[in-house]
Amino acid sequence: MAAHLFPRDLPEREWTEFAADGYDSPVSGLIHRGSNPPGCGVPLGGIDTGCLDIEARGLLGYASIFNSLVPRRGPINLPFLGISVEGQTWVLTTLDVAWRDGLSWADQYTGKYYSGVKTAQEIHYWGHYPVCDMEYVTDAPVTVSLRSWSPFIPGDVAASNTPGAVFEVRLANQTDESKSGSLAFSFPGPTEEEAGTTVFEREVLGETLYGSSVTSIQASYVLAVVDEQSVRLGAVRIGGDLGMDGEAWGTIEQFLPHVEKGAGSSVAVDYTLDAGEERVFHFVLAWHSPVWMGGGKMTAGGNPYTHMYAKRFDSAKATALHLAEKHESLLDRILKWQSAVYESTKYPVWLRDSLINMLHLITETSVWAQAKSPVGDWCQSEDGIFGMSESPRFCPQIECIPCSFYGNLPLVYFFPETILSNLRAYKAYQYPTGQAPWVFGGCTTGTMPYEMALPSPGYSHKPQTTLDGPCYVDMVDRMWRISGDDEFLLEFYESVKANTIFTMNLRPGSSAAGIVSMPEDNQAQDWFENCDLFGIVPHIGGAHLAQLRMAGRMAEAVGDAEFQERCETWLTQGSEVMEEHTWGGTHYLLFNEVETGKQSDVIMSYLLDGDWMARSHGLEGVFNEDRVGTTLETFERTSLAMSEFGAVTFCKPEGALGADDWEPGYWGAHGVHPPGTFMLAMTYMYHGRTEVGLDLARRTVKEVVDRDWYWDWPVCIDGSMPRIGNDYYQNLMLWAIPAALDNEDITGPCKSGGLVERIIAAAAE
Repeated sequence: MAAHLFPRDLPEREWTEFAADGYDSPVSGLIHRGSNPPGCGVPLGGIDTGCLDIEARGLLGYASIFNSLVPRRGPINLPFLGISVEGQTWVLTTLDVAWRDGLSWADQYTGKYYSGVKTAQEIHYWGHYPVCDMEYVTDAPVTVSLRSWSPFIPGDVAASNTPGAVFEVRLANQTDESKSGSLAFSFPGPTEEEAGTTVFEREVLGETLYGSSVTSIQASYVLAVVDEQSVRLGAVRIGGDLGMDGEAWGTIEQFLPHVEKGAGSSVAVDYTLDAGEERVFHFVLAWHSPVWMGGGKMTAGGNPYTHMYAKRFDSAKATALHLAEKHESLLDRILKWQSAVYESTKYPVWLRDSLINMLHLITETSVWAQAKSPVGDWCQSEDGIFGMSESPRFCPQIECIPCSFYGNLPLVYFFPETILSNLRAYKAYQYPTGQAPWVFGGCTTGTMPYEMALPSPGYSHKPQTTLDGPCYVDMVDRMWRISGDDEFLLEFYESVKANTIFTMNLRPGSSAAGIVSMPEDNQAQDWFENCDLFGIVPHIGGAHLAQLRMAGRMAEAVGDAEFQERCETWLTQGSEVMEEHTWGGTHYLLFNEVETGKQSDVIMSYLLDGDWMARSHGLEGVFNEDRVGTTLETFERTSLAMSEFGAVTFCKPEGALGADDWEPGYWGAHGVHPPGTFMLAMTYMYHGRTEVGLDLARRTVKEVVDRDWYWDWPVCIDGSMPRIGNDYYQNLMLWAIPAALDNEDITGPCKSGGLVERIIAAAAE
């Protein structure tokens, strides 16, 4: 065991390689510090478990573990860990490192005077989801390091559906004499709203675990120590939570607060360390809050849904016992799958680190409902309904089909069970016309934000109907291609066919032009919504042509020659119309409505998305190859040159949009769409411009780091606001970059020796 988890002298917010405990080879990462923390810390949690953020200042942050989904609870801003050495306590937070007149940090919050309680001078913080490593700097004679983590193991959906976390605390006596003291962990428990009561039942656990099981009507948890030696010696004590009470923290060596009422708990371990001795203590926090409400919090109403994790664990105690038994092997598997990424040195350091950390968006946004009412009888028990919230703190709705189009690839790679569940719901909710649903329920359709069984076609004024189809067919195709399961294709083929026919006939009066155009009367929106578009739109047209390539290949695979030919005819006709009427010499026009003469030469940086869709699926591109090259050169001269950290979504050929130009909606004149930038970066890669694409993606990620958003990704930077959105899982699009870098389609990483195959193999039990 190393005294420290990672070096304490690493540069701040700069990607680098370094040795870290538990890894055989150097890791790739960047360090934050408690004195300059990111906006949110690493969320501890897995699939459908909710999550608890661990902040770089040593505080608990946002929390959704007790079903405070909208608005998310927090940030809690309470310290959770403290240590005493021979009567002196250090609360392990940087909340107040500026001493004034000998008062402790607690005085500034309670008005009380508790001299002598100290805090950390600094915290070195390395997040590598689902792990959070913290090195505390104090003037204590005993050093403290913390490795906290939750089970998130690619290839093992059951392990990743475990509602709990482990906190591994390392103490090292730096002196030449024995030192004694106490190590305490405090947790506030659920709020009254989350628990449904102020009355809690408490049980003392004293066998494999020693701690408290706290239970209420709606929420329960266990906080306990996994340390047989300490339990055997009677060195573990339990009490009420310590919160911001400096006096309580200052006396942890003698006693913990008495619990008369309230939801919180604490547990303390008494220790003695010989000169130079190091020791590890394990705390387990497990939670059980099986039912969430469609309203997003327990008092908001809506339909009740039951978490899939409650099918695996019937109580917090069951989860805690599981973690106590398996914590060593689970952590070993986490470090091994991460090592498979870190050892992929053909990918740059920033990408290796970002691939790992981007997966945190899954725990921030995922819910998985059991097949119980109000879910329909079509739903299979083993499937339930899996979905993700577009942005829990900004635009809470379950699914939003373009969000999953951008963001579901790592789930297809690592947890295909969730995507099979998800796609079966899309198919069940498909309309008789063939139209795909927009959401399973949520804010843009007038239903409650965390509903799963109230699907909608989308915005009432201008839905995204014309692009929902390409999203659906793309998601079905990527699942089929990556799984290689022809039975899956047979199950979904008729649904894909019906949607493709529906999508290609949205503008029936425009002949072949309708294939690549807005719907009739232009009553629809692009993914880049709130913008007025007319007639033939290359961004929409390219996506439609990519859909036709995918649907045609599926038709060929199932032996439907008639529909295959129909797709090829549509493809030829649509391509001819788009190339004839929208090529502007240096780039494709934003739109051209031939019937009315409305057209715009505004540059849309992401108009080649359909090309990426086709190429990433192993298909031929859908735009003229020479014109794609010219367009990419135009982007470099314009939209890429206008931003230091991405591609400006809309601009004029001569520069930024002016006040009297075409209205770009909330994208503004300088807005950058990070997931769209990743897609554009890969388009450069697929067209032989790898260095341009790689640098474009890197600059976007670095900007997010610099703006404190590494665990809080937006959907737009510098649009109508400096940031738009929180925790947008669209950004999981980053996981398509390894395939593009290797000039392969999305199945490439799954082949023998590929990144995905090696990660799953390393993580295997």
